[in-house]
Parts: sequence; C-alpha cells; structure tokens
Amino acid sequence: MSNYPKVVNYCMELVKTPSLSGSEGDVAKLIKEFLSAEGIDEVFIDDVGNVIGVLRGRDDFTVVFEGHMDHVPPGNLNLWKYPPYEAKIIEGVIVGRGTVDMKGAIASMIASVSYVSKLKDLPTTYYIFVPHEEIAEGIAFKYAIEETLKTRPNLVILGEATNLNLSIGQRGRAVVEVKLLGRSSHASMPSEGINALVATAWLVGKVVELSKKLPKHELLGKSTIAPTVIECSPKTPPMIPDKCRLVIDRRFILGEDEDSIVSEIRCLTDQLVKKGLAIEAHVGIIDEELTTWTGYKLLAHHYFPAWLTELKGYVLKVKEALLEVIKEAKVITWRFSTDGVYSAGIVNIPTVGIGPGDESLAHKPNENVPIKHLEKCVKVYFNIMKSLGGFISKN
Repeated sequence: MSNYPKVVNYCMELVKTPSLSGSEGDVAKLIKEFLSAEGIDEVFIDDVGNVIGVLRGRDDFTVVFEGHMDHVPPGNLNLWKYPPYEAKIIEGVIVGRGTVDMKGAIASMIASVSYVSKLKDLPTTYYIFVPHEEIAEGIAFKYAIEETLKTRPNLVILGEATNLNLSIGQRGRAVVEVKLLGRSSHASMPSEGINALVATAWLVGKVVELSKKLPKHELLGKSTIAPTVIECSPKTPPMIPDKCRLVIDRRFILGEDEDSIVSEIRCLTDQLVKKGLAIEAHVGIIDEELTTWTGYKLLAHHYFPAWLTELKGYVLKVKEALLEVIKEAKVITWRFSTDGVYSAGIVNIPTVGIGPGDESLAHKPNENVPIKHLEKCVKVYFNIMKSLGGFISKN
C-alpha cells in the first residue's frame, strides 16, 4: 500500500476490489486481513459470508459497528471521469464505485480498531460486514446476529453515508409485484383480445395518482410509490400480450404496514378487473432466494419496515460524542433503506448511523468520498466508544 494514512489506504484497496452482490469473496478476505492487521481479538467469516471481528470487553454491554461489502454496478462507463475501480484521489476526495456506499465507512471502522482496543471499560464490540445488502437489506445481518453470534447487542452503529451527521431512522421499503392476465389476439384485431399491457398502463397511471395522496412523517418525510419494472409476454410485435408483470417500489413511514401497502394496490387491480381490462390480477410482496458468495442460500421477503430510534440514554451519548468531533453535526434520517430494518425495525435494538460522504452520491457515476471525512470518522468511532465506556461504568 502507499504512504497515505491507513484509512485512505484501506478505502482505496477496498474500492480497487470489485464486490458486486453475490461476489464479495475477495473483498471479504481483504477486510479480514485488514482487521487482523489492526489487532482485532478475533476475526472470522461465517457460513453466509459475513466478516465478523470481535474486540472482547465487558459482558454486560455490546456494541455492533455494521456495514455492507457489496455495491451496485458502475453503469455507463462513459459517464465516469475516471475508471470506477481505480480509486483515484482528486482534490482531496477518493473517486470510485463504493466509496460512499460504503467502503469509506468500512475503512474508517477498520482503522479505528487499534485505537478502540486500547480503551478501558470497553464494551464487547463486534464489527460486522455483510454481503447482499444492496439486494435485500438486513437479511445477512440477521443471520450474523441470530445464528452466528447468537447475541442481542445493546446498540448498533451503521456506517451508511450521513455526511458526518447522526441518522436515527429511515422509511421502510416494500417491493410489490403485480401480475395481470389478459387474452392474446392478433395485433391487427386488438378488440378480439384483452391487452395486459393496456391494463398495466392504466394501473401505472393510477399508481402515479396514488403517489400524491400518500402520508408524510415529520422526521421520516413523505411516503412514495414508483413503478420500476414492466415485463410482458408474448413479446412479438403482431401479437397482443396476455401477461404482464409490474414491479412497484413503495417507501413508507411509521404506521403503514405490509397489509395496508398490498391492499392499496389490490384495490386498484380490483377496479381494473371489474372494468374488464384484465381477466385476473395477483398482488403480493416479492420473495426471492439469494445465493451468497459462499454458496449459502437465504430467503428474502422484500418487505423492510420503517424505524426511528429515540435520542435517549446511551444513544444520546453517541450524539454528544459525535458533536465533540463534528460540532456542526445534525440529527437526520436517511432517504434510502439500510440494514437497520432488521436491528431497529424488526428486533427493536437502538440503531443509529454515522458515515462519511454525501448519500446523494450513492449509486451515481463519479461517486466519491472526502479524505477528511474518512479521517474524522475514525476519530468519531473512537470517541463514541470512549464515551460509551465511561457512561456504562458510571451506570
């Protein structure tokens, strides 16, 4: 590695190692190597492919630092000023796919280990880096906590990008699938058939109308709904398609649940069938079998709940520790979804997020993270553990 500070070296090496969902093996081994170099007490890779590092400390309080190893594809390479896996440093930022989402945070967490390990009154601390988050958040994280470690941490700190602010929640995410059945005919005689594509077009219009009526939360923002995929068959120009599949992305706030989300779409498809635009309609949340880089198979139900963590107790200590390093830090919520859907949304473990970089750069060409953010995050993660250790010992 180069003569840059170790957190920069870690980030650059991670970015230079592509790790698309399901292909995180090389970066997992690299992370394991880096954690070992930092003096972690124990580090291993579990059946699913999670990299888990352990700093042994007090048994009465456990903290988890968590991040995901996978990233989305780079997309159109012509839109990148520099190759996405080159990890080029330009004017104080590292440019490359995965820098902000979220190898910069992983590098900062790793680089903080050697400092955190020297603290007195250290809570037992786990560093968990998971695969497949971009496809189904929380699935691999759940396995690490419930199956591998068989523990319940007192606090989870996610490294997703927050621009060095403190995130305390997010909207939920549901992936809704609608299957419409019509009747095929020759395209020269469309009245002889029931066009599933026309039915889908009607439904898309109603979904757009529905988006204007969705509720809003003071902190989490507005619920949204967006059609994202249409697939029809048969796919031949002179033939009316008799089947169509529509995928809908639904982001939702506290108070909405799986039944209400599916019901609002089913209400529209009931109207569609009643109008004679389709013969049948089926609505449901997508279930998918995922194969991780180790070959392990996980079932993902694509419904991920909204969550919001209260600012009290040791969560308040996290905020205070952040403000000691980043005086201008604010309390925010994420616009996207994270592994907190499991820790906070399902099992109610206090969960917050602090990470380097601007979340709006995630998944874009020329994604980048400021080097100053990486260095500050190392200090923040250390200061959090220092503050927590002192707070726990007094209480």
